[in-house]
Amino acid sequence: MTGSNGKFYSSKDVCETLQISKSTLFKWEREGLITKVRRDWRGWRLYDERNLEEIRQNIEKQKASETKPRSSYVLVVDDDAMILQVMSDLLQAAGYAVLTAGTGEEAVAMHMEKQPALTFLDVKLRGRSGIDVFREIKAVDPGSVIVILTGYPKIEDTVQVIKEGAYNYLTKPIKSEELLEMVAEVIGP
Repeated sequence: MTGSNGKFYSSKDVCETLQISKSTLFKWEREGLITKVRRDWRGWRLYDERNLEEIRQNIEKQKASETKPRSSYVLVVDDDAMILQVMSDLLQAAGYAVLTAGTGEEAVAMHMEKQPALTFLDVKLRGRSGIDVFREIKAVDPGSVIVILTGYPKIEDTVQVIKEGAYNYLTKPIKSEELLEMVAEVIGP
């Protein structure tokens, strides 16, 4: 089928051509990584050349994140210095290498540079939402393992970030046993 912008492809054609699953394709669409998807008169998805380029870029990002070895660092992101210190001390005492960030910008930069094995990310950061930081990290590093920290557990927000790829969430005040169990699940004891 052709349209004003050129040829359109069905989801089946896209998946076969680019060797990805339909679930991956639809997940990227839900996450906003693929834009301007059209539908025909039956409601079927139609993708054009722009979509194929976006999909190719997503495949490259995914391959890059899979081939880059993860460090053994645990990144803790919170704008409360006391929480950063307590979590850092606890994790270091348990033998983990810890990085800390007090802002969303620091978190994104540190995550990209160090590729931590696990990131604990506070949902309420000064100046920038932890959810936005989560989405930015996931957009460039889909394989990242992120646990959301929240003092205000809203079930809708929690369900949404889990759907978007968060590994799990912890509510504040954080119990040391829960924190260490979570790290052991991801990195090992």
